[in-house]
Amino acid sequence: MRSSKKQYENVAKRCSSYAKTTTSELSNCVDCNCTSCLNCDHFAPDEHCVLDLYDSIAKNL
Repeated sequence: MRSSKKQYENVAKRCSSYAKTTTSELSNCVDCNCTSCLNCDHFAPDEHCVLDLYDSIAKNL
């Protein structure tokens, strides 16, 4: 994980393109109800934002 869980939550809360994933993999997840990059459709499995928004948002926190 490149950032802390809290950092991913803070970035996702400020992201206008956040799109909560609806995959069945998350159905048993404890943290599924939180807003986080980790459960965003635009967050790749190798932990980067495919829209390239993460860094600009994180820099302004």
